[in-house]
Amino acid sequence: MKKNEHKIIPFPHLSELLMKKGMEAMEGKNYKEAYRYFDQGIQMEPNHEDINLGLALSLVELGRYQEAKEIVKRMMDKGIGDYFHVINIYLMILLQLNEHEEIATVIEALFDEDQVPPERVESLQNLLLMSKRIVGQQEDSSQPSQSEGLPIDEAEVLRILESGTIEEQLYILSSLSNQNIRPWADALCQYLIEEKHPFLKTLVLSLLREQEVNRMVELNKFGQRWTVNIEDLPKPEETRFLMELQRELSEKLEHNDPIMYEQAMEMVKRHNILLYPLNIDHLSIWGKAYERLVEEAYGLVSDEPDEEIKGILEEIRNLESITFPVI
Repeated sequence: MKKNEHKIIPFPHLSELLMKKGMEAMEGKNYKEAYRYFDQGIQMEPNHEDINLGLALSLVELGRYQEAKEIVKRMMDKGIGDYFHVINIYLMILLQLNEHEEIATVIEALFDEDQVPPERVESLQNLLLMSKRIVGQQEDSSQPSQSEGLPIDEAEVLRILESGTIEEQLYILSSLSNQNIRPWADALCQYLIEEKHPFLKTLVLSLLREQEVNRMVELNKFGQRWTVNIEDLPKPEETRFLMELQRELSEKLEHNDPIMYEQAMEMVKRHNILLYPLNIDHLSIWGKAYERLVEEAYGLVSDEPDEEIKGILEEIRNLESITFPVI
């Protein structure tokens, strides 16, 4: 070997370390840093499923939808990752790009190839019908106003918010996330007092908060009805419920059993999204209940739970029974 020739040997497991760092950055909402880690990782392992997904999702969070689309399209073409999971992410990105014609093409191909799981048939049929309806409206209408940039007309938004399926409501709210939502502010505030999915109400509150639609709104959630000021709401990832339970469970589980800690925190994060922005009391008891649930899952306890946590355990199990809407 000549003096100036060097063979570059990657540090062992460096790609896995970069992926882990990227995931941690995503958890911390530091999407630019996450993108840098995943981008380095993909240079080393271009066909790594989790690194590709992490890179795509970090780009989505940064609003770089077209780049995210290209990555996920490459995954589909090369067969990287679970095909239907990747297709779901592709559809989510197309929705953000308002590419409803492509959405219809992809879903029709899935049905033609008989690749749709039975439990997803109805939701994809609803998305297909909605996308075809939007494409038809775009073809029949004049050039849409650039000042508003809304992909569908007011009547369509109101119809879906009022009587659409849960999947349709998720699609429309996701679509509004990169639009000026002020034309829909009154309808979105009305949505908060109706009998709607708690996750979707959290999404509506986040939309109003992020776009600084600062007003007093009435909210109906889990049988409670109260008034909140949008301006005073914390970010969903900064609620007292989430932060105090993370501290409680970290002290009790993280060092002794990090896997049980992660599983408990996954439940807490799901339930935080559903409960937001309810002010939950007795969080130390909630912490004991979450600890008890993961211990039960591993068969570590078989005795009757303490009286103080029995009611909380029931509430947590009820939250676990709520199915999140998916694309």
